[in-house]
Parts: sequence; structure tokens; C-alpha cells
Amino acid sequence: MTFMTKNLFQENLAASEIEEILHRHARVPLLPSHGSAAWERAGQNPVARALANPLRDRAIEECAAPLPVLTDELYASFRATGRRLPFEQVYFERRRRLARAAITLLMGGPADPSLGEFTASMLDKLTSVFEEVSWALAAHVNWHNNDVSGKEPLQIDLFCAETANLMAEMLDLLGPLIPAALQLRIRARLQSHIFENYLNRFNELHWTKATHNWNAVCHQGVIGAALSQLDDVSMLARMLILARGSLRLFLSGFSPDGGCSEGTGYWSYGFGWFAVLNEQLETRTGGELSLFEGDEHIRKIARFGPCMALADGKLVNFADNGGEGTLGPVLLSYLGRRFNEPGYDSASAQSYRRLIQAGIAMDTERCDVLYLGRLFLRCPEKPPVPDDHLATDCFLPDLAVLVAHGRDRRGHLWEFAAKGGHNEEHHNHNDCGSFLLNIDGVRLVAEIGAPEYVKDFFSPKRYEFLAARSLGHSVPLINGCEQPEGAAFASRVMAHTLSPERAEFVVDATACYPAQAGCLQFVRSFRFEKRPGKLSVQDTFNLSRTEALESALIALYPVILEKNQAIIRGGGLELVVRASPGTKLDRVEVHPYKNRSGQDASVHRLVWIPETLSAQVSLTVEMELA
Repeated sequence: MTFMTKNLFQENLAASEIEEILHRHARVPLLPSHGSAAWERAGQNPVARALANPLRDRAIEECAAPLPVLTDELYASFRATGRRLPFEQVYFERRRRLARAAITLLMGGPADPSLGEFTASMLDKLTSVFEEVSWALAAHVNWHNNDVSGKEPLQIDLFCAETANLMAEMLDLLGPLIPAALQLRIRARLQSHIFENYLNRFNELHWTKATHNWNAVCHQGVIGAALSQLDDVSMLARMLILARGSLRLFLSGFSPDGGCSEGTGYWSYGFGWFAVLNEQLETRTGGELSLFEGDEHIRKIARFGPCMALADGKLVNFADNGGEGTLGPVLLSYLGRRFNEPGYDSASAQSYRRLIQAGIAMDTERCDVLYLGRLFLRCPEKPPVPDDHLATDCFLPDLAVLVAHGRDRRGHLWEFAAKGGHNEEHHNHNDCGSFLLNIDGVRLVAEIGAPEYVKDFFSPKRYEFLAARSLGHSVPLINGCEQPEGAAFASRVMAHTLSPERAEFVVDATACYPAQAGCLQFVRSFRFEKRPGKLSVQDTFNLSRTEALESALIALYPVILEKNQAIIRGGGLELVVRASPGTKLDRVEVHPYKNRSGQDASVHRLVWIPETLSAQVSLTVEMELA
């Protein structure tokens, strides 16, 4: 019997209609179970096997080793210190070790001579993670005044939801190897702590009303686990009805052009899990229900990530994002298949190629069963060949972000990105008018992105951190004033041009500065000439006060100031910054901060000023390779 695919958001189906659809289809695991032909093929795939061998070696070492313990002191440490890393390093390592044991079992198959040893290791680790009193991060619990434990068994945060989905997938993947008593305990906890908890406390869960990644990630964990394990179709239909309304809010958080103000990393995380949920829903309903079907806005959202990907594993990283990293190859290949976009397949292949070259970073947060299982099942059998074609330029008018690529006459690859926007975006930085410049994959003019996540960074003290305040971005200070936070401090794109020869981007950022800045007008103009290899930045001001004015760029590499030019040396390149007449390169500042891993780091801030400060003044610098 053939059915038309219905979009869950668009059809407004009643719960009874959803129940009928669910009744028509048996539960089908999204990923194949241990011993299946798919895992046998993955185990014989030479590329997947080469990637998995270091995981197996580590898993052997960890067979007899107990998991690191989440002590009461670690749970309580966030409230005491405001630092997340001490707890989270242990929390994620526990899940990584479980993943290594599980993936080794799956890749080895039933004939693996170490099957018994790895099974015992997997069960020990699975039981230990399952028995955590609270699956939520200590930084994400409510912290009631009289509770300093950091534990809330009924708190569903991002990683509680991920753990719920992890437990469901472990049952699907390795169910025959998991004792029946443990299976019953896992299903009982999913029923009470996740499914019933979601239905009973829906309006209390803040993320059900969010327009950012939390909404999608938490829903994927909760609903995905239910699609995997729940036989009660009436309960599942009620959960889908609630999720339908809530996930519409998530999609509204993307601009009409598909842009994600949270940035590429959070697009990959939030929209990535939304895509997994779509795959789970379509699988569970035999393709009758979908989150994607016929939705042009979702198609535009899917394009955002590839538009923000740069050469050599770099990313456009405005807001709280890392400048280093590649988009997940599995997500890209799924989007390519689902939307019939062959360009995504090429991007996925290049992500796999970089992963094969570098190997799996086993000690990073995203290295768990949910990631590794999909990675190996969909791994190419041969390393993809390099693809040196020039990426497509991109302008998102609603998000106000432009990305341009060009190859100069000497063969160097230039990649330039700039933004307008406003200062109340998701994971906001006060950065209207900021820009970055990569050449041959080297980040020469850079964004800091996310610093170490500590309590104060998600508090009113956020803009005391260099990474989020204007001082840490390539934007001016006007009469000593930085850009404040708030949606009222917004820029306006005046013009843009994208062509094979050049990219131009003009932003009026007057309203991004407070009244005390005395800024009657501030217009920033970028001109990127591709074949000559030159970037010009011109700032034009009309001021009611003329006490101090400076513009700047942020560099990760040291900046050497020589006469009226500066040199940024990095990655074997020398980027020369020259001041135009009327503009003076004034100084280089070094600013320390803590990076995302909690390590000491610093950036170099090259400052230029007017030779003569007046009410109407223009500052211009040009950048080209030596």
C-alpha cells in the first residue's frame, strides 16, 4: 500500500490520525543491530577499519578499567567555582569509553574472538552510565537554594536527552547482548524519567519554548528515544503533537534565508539533531510522516552549514563558534540524499577525507556511540580524492552575512566573511561589522569564537569577556565606546556585490553604538578584489564628539608594526596591512583570554587611527600578501 508523505508541521493532523499511521508500521531500529550485514560490511571496509583500529586499541586498554567517577564533589563544583570543565571532562569521557567498547563490538561482529571480553566491558560501562542519578550536566540543573548537589534526576537538558537517545540506541544496536533485567531497567527509566516526564512537565521545560539549538537537541533525544522504544502509540502521538508546536519555534529561530545566528557549530548541533529526528520519524512511520517534506525554509536552513564551510577544515565562526573544524560528513551525506543535492555529497566526501588524514580525535566531546555508529556505517570504502574547486559565494540578506572565495594570480585561496546583524543574536557577540580573512586555510584576520564556557559567560557579566565584547572583534571603538548588547543596537546592509572578480559589502552600523559615542553616522565598506588578492576596509564617520577614534583587526598570530604598515605572519604567509593617506597604524595590543578548552590564549589587536581627528573622517586600510 502506497502512502503520501505528510509534513508533520503543515498537515495539522489530529492525535488519532497520527496514531493510525503509527499503528500501520512496526518499530524499526534506525541503525542495524550487532551481527547484521551492514556492520559486517563496515567491519570489512578498509577505510572504516583504519579509522576504528585506534579505537579498538584504546578499548582493549580500557576493558578492565573502571570508568572515571562522577563524584559528589564534581557535581557540586560548578556552583562552587563557576567552571564547567572539571565535571564535563569526566562526564563525556564516561560516554566516550562506552562508545569505544560498543563500536569495537559492532565492528568485530559475532565471530570476534574477544567478543566475551568486549561484551563484559560494554555492559559494565553501560550500567555505570545508566545508573547516574542525574543525566543532566551540573551546569544545567536548576540549583535550588537549598540544593547544592548538582543532581536533578528529572532535569532534561541537552545531554540528558542525548543520554536517553543513547540508551535507546544501545538497546537497538546491542540488545541481544544486554541482559533482559538491564533492558527492563533502561526502558522503565526512559518511560518514567523521559517520556512521562516530558508529557507531565512540558510547560516547565524551558527549551520547549526556545528558538535555538536546545529545542531541537532535547526533542531529538526525547522523541527519538520514544520512536525507538515506545510501543504505546497513543502516548507517542501525544508526544509528537507537543513536539510539533514546539519545534515550529525552533525553526522560527532561523532567518527567512535559512541563516543561523548561533553560527556553524550550533547549526551542525541543533539542525543536525533535527535532521536525525526527521530520519527517525520517517523510518518509524514508513515515510508517512516527515519534518522535512516540501518545506522550502528547511531546505534553505540545510544550505547554511555548507555556505559557512571554508578551506582546510576552517569555518566562518561569528558568535560562539570555533574557527577550526569540519562539518559532520554523515549529516552532509544525509542532507544530500534527502534533498537530492549532489554538492552535499562532495562536501561530505571532503569531510571524510580530512577525518581520514587526521584520524578520529578520541578525546573530544563528540566521539560517542551516536556519532561513531553513523560514521562507520556510512564511511566510503576508498579515501576521497582532494577537491580543489572554488566554493560558491554566499550572501544571506536576512542574517546579513556575506562569504566570498577567490583565487589570486599567484594561486593563493582567499576567503573573506563579514557580518552586519544586531547585538541580541543567539550566542551573541557585540560584533556588528566584524570580518575575518583566511588565505590558504590560514586564519590571518580572525574571530575568537567561543571562550571557555563558565557560569559568568552566561550571565550579565558576559560582555566582560573579551570574546563577546567589541574589544575582541575587528570593529571600531568610537570615543572610547564599544558596541553594547541588545536588539536595538542593529546594523543595516546598504549594498553588496558578489561576482567572479570582486565582493563588496557595505554596512551602516551607526545604531550599533550608544548615544555617548557621539556617532551621527558610521558606515563600513569592504572591497575584496579576488584576482589581485586585496582586501580594503574603509570606515567613514560623522561625529558630534571628537575625543578618540580607533579601528582594529584581530589576529591570532603576532603582528609586527613597521613604519605605516603591519605584517601578520602565519602558516608560512605574510599578510601586509597598509594604511591609506589620512590613516595611521598606531599600535598592537595583546589581549589574553581562556579558550574553549580552558587554556590560556591571546589575540593581537592591530589598531589604526586618523592622522587628524575631525568630525567627518575616514579610516582605510588595505591588506595583501607580501
